[in-house]
Amino acid sequence: MKYKVTSHKNNEVALEVTLSAEEWDKEVENAYNKHKGEYPVEGFRKGRVPRKVIEKTYGPTVFFEEALAEGFGKAYSEVLAKEKDIDPVDAPELSVKSLDEKGVVITAVVPVMPEVKLGAYKGLKISHEPRKITAKDVDVELERVREQNVRYVEKQGAIENGDIANIDFKGFKGNVQFDGGTAEAYDLEIGSHSFIEGFEEQLVGKKAGDEVDVKVTFPKEYQAKELAGQPAVFKVKVNVVKSKELPELNDAFASDVSEFETLAAYKEHIKEHLGEHAQEDAKIQTENEIIEKIVAGMQVDVPNALVETELNNIMQDMEYRLMYQGLKLEDYAKYLGKSLDELREGRRADALKGVKVRLAMQEIVKQEKLEVSKEELEAKIKDLAKSAKKTIKEYKESLSEDRISYIKNDILLSKLLAFLVENNK
Repeated sequence: MKYKVTSHKNNEVALEVTLSAEEWDKEVENAYNKHKGEYPVEGFRKGRVPRKVIEKTYGPTVFFEEALAEGFGKAYSEVLAKEKDIDPVDAPELSVKSLDEKGVVITAVVPVMPEVKLGAYKGLKISHEPRKITAKDVDVELERVREQNVRYVEKQGAIENGDIANIDFKGFKGNVQFDGGTAEAYDLEIGSHSFIEGFEEQLVGKKAGDEVDVKVTFPKEYQAKELAGQPAVFKVKVNVVKSKELPELNDAFASDVSEFETLAAYKEHIKEHLGEHAQEDAKIQTENEIIEKIVAGMQVDVPNALVETELNNIMQDMEYRLMYQGLKLEDYAKYLGKSLDELREGRRADALKGVKVRLAMQEIVKQEKLEVSKEELEAKIKDLAKSAKKTIKEYKESLSEDRISYIKNDILLSKLLAFLVENNK
């Protein structure tokens, strides 16, 4: 096999691969041996038909497609092993330049990683201080924890905002009951606005045992088209009324919801915890702003193949997330009034930005010669083993090459972000 690189420009490398007559005939013979059982000829047993007979019956080029794919595939692997500066981003586009008694000449256009020209990525003077945690912040968090530990106590009086009304209801459009508008023993928090506008307000003042006709109008953009913008009546029976009972803020509360014995100690812990979150938020804000600035200042002609791959990843991630919520991607697209193609195209700008960020980060790693040391990898694996409650030996034995590569990339990303933050204060 011989090859030559004929050009390397515009994010593409042009190759010319030559297989001698002997090499080409060997590939055709391999294709024949692989597929000869697929070509029946009268008078011959299946899989026993000579190559020349098949070529005479089905045409002289019958095995060429397979031979070209296999022959070029082997040659291409050799080329990439030797030409380290060729970094493909998609499959090459092939064409046959010549095919005769001398062999075959194949030309290939290979889409490759683009040249990245970075602007400034150091000395940008970007840094965000974490916001100060106030007593009000602590109080807000305490209220959130109180709400999580609320009790609902049955009451005899009228329904008020914030109460839970346990109700039976049936929905009617005119005199006809419609699908999806019926429930029994449903707990509805009054004031939560989880039902159609106007529904909850009409229950305020009612008591257990009351029956009421709740009149509403469905929103014009309501998902069920036969109800969109239409008036309806819900026949509601109030079964039980419950009021919220928030726990008192004292030492007993602190002991119940935390590892601390006093409310004062619990408050101090909350303040420290919120402070850690504020520091992390400031760090992330700083990192994001630095990356935005770097991407805005870079020059790169992004190959469409990279954008399409990133789009595939975005759509797959979206599909998985929806799956966990019991939804299908197709149904989600319909809910938004879009086709799958429109949903995909709507994320193209995000995909392009994602590719640019990755290319910029890779170029900085390259220029700054950032690497992951054996000691750093060992320390990370030790931490992961501890989290998994395994010995280091047990954890290492469970690691695949892909997983080790992922861990290395995670360490490298952390080093890169730390480098950027430190060099752009």
